[in-house]
Parts: sequence; C-alpha cells; structure tokens
Amino acid sequence: MPHIDADSSFGIGTPIAGGLPNVVVEYPLPYTLLSLGRYAQLLGVSPLHFWGASTPALNPVVFPITDCSSVWFQHDWQNSDQVSREQVVNVIAEAEGEIAHLLGYWPAPVWLAHEEHMFERPYDRQYFGNGLNIRNNYKSVAAGYGRVVEVGQRAVTLVGTATVAGASLLYTDEDGDGFYETATISLPTLLTDPCEIKVYCTGQLGDPDWEIRPIRKKRISGGILTITLDSWLLIDRTLYELYPTDLGPMAIDVSTTANFVVSVDVYREYTSSILPSATFVWASSEGSCSVCGGTGCNACAASTSTGCALIRDASAGLLAPTPATYDVATGTWTADSYSNCREPDYVQLWYKAGEIDQKFLRGLTCEPLSIYWAQAIVWLATARLDRPLCSCGNVQAAVDWLREDLALSEGGRSHALSLSLIDNPLGTLRGEVMAWKRISKLATKRMNVALT
Repeated sequence: MPHIDADSSFGIGTPIAGGLPNVVVEYPLPYTLLSLGRYAQLLGVSPLHFWGASTPALNPVVFPITDCSSVWFQHDWQNSDQVSREQVVNVIAEAEGEIAHLLGYWPAPVWLAHEEHMFERPYDRQYFGNGLNIRNNYKSVAAGYGRVVEVGQRAVTLVGTATVAGASLLYTDEDGDGFYETATISLPTLLTDPCEIKVYCTGQLGDPDWEIRPIRKKRISGGILTITLDSWLLIDRTLYELYPTDLGPMAIDVSTTANFVVSVDVYREYTSSILPSATFVWASSEGSCSVCGGTGCNACAASTSTGCALIRDASAGLLAPTPATYDVATGTWTADSYSNCREPDYVQLWYKAGEIDQKFLRGLTCEPLSIYWAQAIVWLATARLDRPLCSCGNVQAAVDWLREDLALSEGGRSHALSLSLIDNPLGTLRGEVMAWKRISKLATKRMNVALT
C-alpha cells in the first residue's frame, strides 16, 4: 500500500504510527491457452513443488523436497537464481502469439474484441459504397484470424460460490496418506453443458486471469454440478506474494488445509447472443450533417451503430457484418439499415476463433487445446527460459536439451540442418526448431478468398 504524504507540496508527511499495515496484494498471472498446471505436467515437474508447496508435517512426507528438487516461486524477485511461474507464463504467452501469427489462427479458441477492419471501397474514390457486394449481400470482411467458432462477445454468468463453511467445497484425502490432494465443488444448476463452466478465484467477476485450471473432471447430474480438481490449485494466492526474508525462500506448508482457500466462484463462460458482434464506424459525421457549411456540426467525432456478424467462411475467417437491432421479444437480431445511409468507413468485430481438439468436439474432454499444440508450446517456451529450473535431473536434462543451439558448432560438436530450418522465423534452439517443424506443416497462408 503506498504512503501518501500529508503535505504533498513539500513532500513531507506524518509517519503512520506503528508502521505500514502488513497487507499482501494478489497479482494474477496472464491467461494463456496452455495452463501452468498442464505445462508442469507435460514437462514432468512435481506438481506440489511447482506451486511452491510442501508437506513437512506429514510422516512420511508427501512430495518430499530432495537435493535435486526445490519449490518454485511466483515472481523472479522472490528467488533470483531460478525460473519463476511468472517468467514461464510470459514465455508461454509469447510462444502462443507467435504460433498464432504464423498459422493465421490460434491453437485453441480465444475471444477477439474490438478488432478493426476497413471496409472495401469502390475503385472510383468519388463514390461511396452501399455495403453490398455484386450478389446484393452484405460485404465480407477478413477477420484477423481464421478458424472462427462463433461471433459475439465473451460473457460470464455466476453459477454460485462454493464454500468450505457451506460444505459445497470439500478437501479430501483419497488415498489415506495424510495429504488432502483432492478438492470437490458441488453446486445446484440448471445448466447442461459442463464445458461452459469455469472456476475462478472469489470476487474476481470471472476475469480469465483468475481462472483455476486444469480441472480433473466436471459433471452435471440430477441438477447438481460436481467439479473435481487438484487441491494445490487452491492454495491461498496471497501466500504467493510474500516477501523473501533472511531465512531464505520458504515453501508453503500444505500438510493441512489451513493454507487452501475457503471459497471459489463458479461461472458459466459463453458467447453472448445479445451483445453486438459488430460496431460500424463513420469517421466523420459531416456527410450527414443538415447544417449548410458544417456550422454546428461535431467535426471531429465519429458516429457509430451496432449490428451482428455472419460467418461466411469459418476456416478463412470471412465475416459479413450486418446492421441490425436486437429484438428482446424474439431473442433475435433484426436486419436494419446503415444509420448514415452509406456503408461505414470501418467496422469493429467481436468473435471467438481458434482450432479445437477433436477430443473436445467428440465430447471426451473439456480441454480444447490439443496435445499436438500443447507440446509445441512447451518446447518453444522452455527453450527460451533463461534461468535454471529447480527440478530433478530428468527435467533439467530435458530443458538443457531443448535449449541447445543447433546452429552453434563448438568443442567438436555440430549439427546438420537444412537452410529452411536454419532460417526458420522462431530461432535455432532445439525447442524452437522442433516447434517450427510442427508449425511449418500447417503454416500455409490462409486462402486468398475473394471477399464476397
């Protein structure tokens, strides 16, 4: 908490008696398609140690900290000699963005918002378009990414808050070893699709950065939602922000449930059919101003109207934004005309796009990110970590292997790479080359489909 001077003009204030209160502020890590928990699983890191915890009060100790295994911390400044979860999530986000840029679509669905695109204009610049193509349909706009799943804005609705006090959040020891490794959430619901239901930290209003992942199992039966997940995902996040002391970095003690949260929020996450998926923008209102010479017109303000978008080609990302008004009575969008009597200068789009794993489409999992792309993200991200990992030899050996520069020849060791691999846009570290081999098989440019 910052200290505000009593007299800011001189920068001299009255000290607070007893010093500053010991308040810990939680900072979320950015949302990524590949969750941190799944990253640790694919890399082979001990899950409890990855989340900064141990069980010193148990006998025998579950997930013991050995000479080759140490706990991870949230931020680099908490232990400057090792990789933090914050650094990992940042390189994961970077890797996912690069893969999406090269593919032309995201490796798993994401919601895109306020994406602006100019309207196709007549060749003769003295004319204004009417927003229609040669077929007398609304013109298509090429969205920034292909593999469009739905048009619309992300929305969340609270299902309920599960609490320990209300017995809707339970911690259990399934195998009798003294460690409460399982958390179970039970809430009533009228929903039918468990894959739309997500778990978040309490009080964060369904912000994706605060989502708790991965989930072991979600099931709806008889109007009751049951969610099962690993208990270490529910460690009190304020403990991740504690300052280091002269005692050195300390692991969080989860020998009991005392350091687990006592409540979580459960939301339905979905694409809204009520909120507009397109906003039309006219750069200046002077064309429709009724005052001669522009007197009285707001010369530097854009005018807007809302509408919806039709998916014309999901793979190529072609959308047809349409002026429309939402009809509450019928629950549908009713076609309308442009408010300025001509097509807009540009349009803003909201949509959900990305590849979906076949297992998800077949109803076998609620994880839309396939193992194919999850592994590529792990390879690319891990190769770019620039600090040691606190893990046993097998994990560290895998990390060192992924970090090896295949374009470097030294000490009598070299690698034979084709020019296409040496010149790949990701880099020459082994993890970068491995990821590029997967991306290059599918990184054909999105088809230059005529905007019809």
